[in-house]
Amino acid sequence: MHNNSLILKEEFWTFLTCLENLNEPMPLKQFLNFSEIDVDLFSEAVSFLKNLNYFVDVSEYEGRNYIHPVKAEQMISMQLTFKEWLAFQAHFPKMEEEKGTAHHEILSDKLNEIETEYSSHNLFNAIHDEETRFKLLENLDLKHRNFLKKTEQAMSEDHALNIQLHDKRSIDFYPRKAVFLEGELCLVGEDCNDRCLIYFNILEIHKINVDIETSYSPNFSSIEINDFVSAVRAITGQEERLVLKIISSESVDLRPAYQFLGNPYVTTNLNGDLIWAASVEPCDELFEWILSIKDHIEILDPSSLKKKYLEYCTNKLEVLEEDFKKAG
Repeated sequence: MHNNSLILKEEFWTFLTCLENLNEPMPLKQFLNFSEIDVDLFSEAVSFLKNLNYFVDVSEYEGRNYIHPVKAEQMISMQLTFKEWLAFQAHFPKMEEEKGTAHHEILSDKLNEIETEYSSHNLFNAIHDEETRFKLLENLDLKHRNFLKKTEQAMSEDHALNIQLHDKRSIDFYPRKAVFLEGELCLVGEDCNDRCLIYFNILEIHKINVDIETSYSPNFSSIEINDFVSAVRAITGQEERLVLKIISSESVDLRPAYQFLGNPYVTTNLNGDLIWAASVEPCDELFEWILSIKDHIEILDPSSLKKKYLEYCTNKLEVLEEDFKKAG
């Protein structure tokens, strides 16, 4: 694309924008004044668009030239399958190379509209969630990360698990939730034989297999599972009520991976601020989540948790500085 190409001229895109926003015939002179383009660029643009089989309709009436709205048949629609939409999204980072140009901004605005409409299929949100989950699991070795993947697979496909623990016990287990308890990642679910709720640290597992043959009907509701986790926390005395002021709700993810949020609640105060609260268990993984959204929230309560969070950040900074010194 040579430097004199119309595609690289912002005035060309302004002309197209004004043309597509035209709802009724308008005197051509008035249109040119409104779109702030000269006659030469208009003529060059009309000629260029003819090569694309896109015809600008101009007619004369009572001695004056009028420009007409774009005809419906000149509008372009594109239907994508789910696979094609994901592949299209995968090219978005490459498009950033054109950032700052008029054609990039026009396409970016349109794609943002489509992303909003199909937000449930946002590729980069899914990638971010995946990266966040595994960042929280840095202390898990590859074997136990694989165990967690199998557990999540079983939960999504409604399968039971056969689990062998390091103490030689074997459990037929129907997983319901992976959550941090007492600072450790635990699996919460139902014993398929006793049909009772149990939980154990994922590090206790020696071997795990997805059981696609066994059909198990859950004995407990999601509410009962949450009550069970809350009861375990009450016994250990690890639970605190976290209260946040949300500064930018559109940019913050209030669903931290593997954190059980007891009785989540959202309201607004007298100043119109969005206030979020939930019962949480203070641990490094929770603090890492708070750190990831620090620019969008403010910890209001409790002061004890805020103090622990600041200590975590201080310790993390000291470790990073020490690593930097060693690298230097």
